[in-house]
Amino acid sequence: MAANDYNVPTPGESQTVTCLYCGKSQAIGRKAMSITCKFCNKSLKIEDVTYKQYESRRSIETLGMVTVEKKGNVVVVDRILCGGLVVRGKIKGKVESRGPVLVGPEAEIKGDVKAPTLAVGAGAILDGNYKIGELSPPSETAHEAAATTSSKPPEPQK
Repeated sequence: MAANDYNVPTPGESQTVTCLYCGKSQAIGRKAMSITCKFCNKSLKIEDVTYKQYESRRSIETLGMVTVEKKGNVVVVDRILCGGLVVRGKIKGKVESRGPVLVGPEAEIKGDVKAPTLAVGAGAILDGNYKIGELSPPSETAHEAAATTSSKPPEPQK
C-alpha cells in the first residue's frame, strides 16, 4: 500500500477529554463520536444531544452539550451527566454538568443541579438543590465517603 493511500492523524486532529466516571484525561480523535475510557473501560459518548419534544430516559450521559429546546420536556429517572447544559424547555431530574448550565427565561428545572457555573434568565423556574462551583472528583462515591466517616453512634446528651 502506498503512503498516499491512508490517512495518519496529525497532532492538530486530536482533542483531550476528561472521563465522566473516573475523571482522568485522555487524547482522542477530533471526529470521534464515542470512545471507551482507557482507564476505567466505560463507554463515553462525545456528541451533543438536542431534545425538541417530550423524552423520558433512565439517564443521559455525554461529554457534549445537552440542549432542551422550548417545546422540549425531558424526564430523567437517574441523572443527566454532561459536558454542558442549555435549557429553554423543561427538565425533571438530577443534573451533573462538567460545564456551564444556561437556563433560559421560560425554562423550568425540577431537580438537583451540580455545575461549575449557572446562568439563569429572568422568569425561569428552579426547584431543587443547587451546588455551583468546583465539583468533587467523580472517583469519590457516596459509598467511599461513608466508609471514611466515623461509625460511632452519637453520645446521649445530659
